[in-house]
Amino acid sequence: MSMRHGIPSLSVLQAFEASARYQSFSKAAAELQQTQGAICKKVNELEAGLGFPLFDRVRQRLVLTEPGIEYARRIRVHLDQIRLDTLELIQHQTSPPIRLAVGVTFAAQWLVPRLRNFHERYPGVELRLMGRDQPTYFNDLNFDAAIYFGQSLVPGMAGQALITEDEIWMVGAPELLGHGRECSTSEIAALPWIHTRDQATVWQAWRETLNLSPVEHTGGEHYFDMFIMAINAAVSGLGIALLPRLLIDQELHSGKLVRIGQYVSRGSATLYLSFPEQKRELASLTKFIAWMESAVKDYKASLD
Repeated sequence: MSMRHGIPSLSVLQAFEASARYQSFSKAAAELQQTQGAICKKVNELEAGLGFPLFDRVRQRLVLTEPGIEYARRIRVHLDQIRLDTLELIQHQTSPPIRLAVGVTFAAQWLVPRLRNFHERYPGVELRLMGRDQPTYFNDLNFDAAIYFGQSLVPGMAGQALITEDEIWMVGAPELLGHGRECSTSEIAALPWIHTRDQATVWQAWRETLNLSPVEHTGGEHYFDMFIMAINAAVSGLGIALLPRLLIDQELHSGKLVRIGQYVSRGSATLYLSFPEQKRELASLTKFIAWMESAVKDYKASLD
């Protein structure tokens, strides 16, 4: 047997592995849809190339030698891996993974906690999340879809609005608020305020809405670049915050954050799901969009 670079051919290894499993050339031939003679020839060639027997022929029976037992075990592992790799490749051709660009906070706070439902519904679809904090989703096309907050769809991209005019609530950790969720204006002014980069004016808007511009704030300020930082700061009791209802759903349900008063303002950004036009017919993306629409519908229903 000629072994290129010292490696037997795949067909020879398959013939040996099947013969070792059945300890029969005829049964191996039936499984591989070859003649018994062809299987026997390949195994003989393998033994000749190795320089030692893999089987003892005992009264027309095959009995694995000690080297044969070990070699069959090792070859079986590699053949199984080749089989799995091939099946995975075929699956990805029919249902390729979705590369989703998504804001870090939205992914962590809203999307990821719901993904178990997606994978239960579509177990064959792989979803790969790529965190994007800055609005640079479309600087390259190394993704299949993106979920982001903005004022409109990015020109040249297909997609849809998912959530518009999300409410902004004043929230804080229950232990920070003492007696409960109702706080007077003076109590709010005496507490530390948490600010985020993308909502730089929400506290000023709160003052103006309630005609409280002259009110002096004495509680201190905390500034954070990302919403996820501000949320964790509020949960830890560092201060109170004005945050999008959408991003604090888990904390409100668990009681880690409680609403302060009934103040409501509207977020200026819309949550969009968008994708390059050439991805529109991607089967796995179509499934994800349908699931996302359903998840958003359920979320909105939970607010009623």
